[in-house]
Amino acid sequence: MDIRFLESLIAVVETGSIAAAARVQNLTPAAIGQRIRTLENDIGQPLLSRSGHKAHPTQACLNLMARARLLVRESRALKADVDLSGLSGHVRLGAISTALTDFMPKIVKHISTKAPDAELTIVPGSSAGLYDMLIKQELDAAIVVKPTFHLPKQIQASAIIRQRLVLISSDRSNLSPQKTLKQTPLIVYDKASWGGRIAWEWIKKQQIDITVLCEVDSPEMIAILVEQGLGIAVLPEWTGLMERHSDLIVTPISSHPKYQREIWFLSHQMTAARKLVTLAQAAINPRSSNTTG
Repeated sequence: MDIRFLESLIAVVETGSIAAAARVQNLTPAAIGQRIRTLENDIGQPLLSRSGHKAHPTQACLNLMARARLLVRESRALKADVDLSGLSGHVRLGAISTALTDFMPKIVKHISTKAPDAELTIVPGSSAGLYDMLIKQELDAAIVVKPTFHLPKQIQASAIIRQRLVLISSDRSNLSPQKTLKQTPLIVYDKASWGGRIAWEWIKKQQIDITVLCEVDSPEMIAILVEQGLGIAVLPEWTGLMERHSDLIVTPISSHPKYQREIWFLSHQMTAARKLVTLAQAAINPRSSNTTG
């Protein structure tokens, strides 16, 4: 069984269509289709159910996905094992949405320069989701909001940056944050997210009757909604906020450490891509030393 064919199957499952998988793998849809048919002949079961332009995994496909991903990871690890420099092979890095714009361009540039033979996959997600993937070794490292719990020994952590809370608005009336909260609908940074909890704690402390427009787990989307005059929001001040949303009115509301979002770089000690992870970490210059557990 050709590992490349498994990679194509995984790409179809993850993207939802043969055409999308072909774009990801820089192949033709016909080539992807042929690979899937070969796998189906080898296994003796249909692996995809096609509906229009979509392709859905069958139960047989779902049953083998975990082992297929493991085989693909191990195949990539074999290639890295024979490279004494440790600067080839595959590295999977996760990042929350604001980290994608704040830190990932530096990481991509650094790795492409220092390790041109490496294969880099960037996985967006929430802090909780990325942490779960890291624990399962589906990621080598992730940039997330600081966990509120004690980390297990296999996870290494470095603090990158602290971000103060700000109130963002499109209204230039210069009202205080408290008066603005009373008078304008609030777009809430998802209270269940690791970063959103911090913002919600500050909002609750104000003891103000507020009108909630909606709740979103994406600071960038919230900033867009605020730019369109739909409401206000309390968010951490990430680097790209004013770079990409210069028309917003940004008012600092608290510098107390309790109401700051801290961004951490987490990595798994058992990763086979340790040197590539170290390169990624060096690209963003974490300010504190690694800690384990």
